[in-house]
Amino acid sequence: MTESTAILKTLGKRIATLRKQQGMNQEEFADVSGKMINTISNIERGLSDPKLTTLLSLAQALNVSVDMLFNDTEQQPIDELPENVQAIVKLIKNQDNHTLRVIQKQIEALLELTKF
Repeated sequence: MTESTAILKTLGKRIATLRKQQGMNQEEFADVSGKMINTISNIERGLSDPKLTTLLSLAQALNVSVDMLFNDTEQQPIDELPENVQAIVKLIKNQDNHTLRVIQKQIEALLELTKF
């Protein structure tokens, strides 16, 4: 197996894992991402070398950054987080990037105030 083939297989598995964590089947994911189901299937099986624009669409549909598609480090499941953190995550989960940046700056400002 070549290095590029291994990367595509790892990428495909990661996308499939993220999709399942979002509770979507391939058909739903195809609808949300604006891609054909056979495209999703081929990517998840490591048979397709997706273009950057495709990766951007998939990342957006999964509410993650493109680099998270390549990051295979295990994240703590949301249901293992404290209840107040779960509530915050649920509130901000589907916000656009601009809103998330505003929220981040507000949280940073509030945390700065607690240092005194």
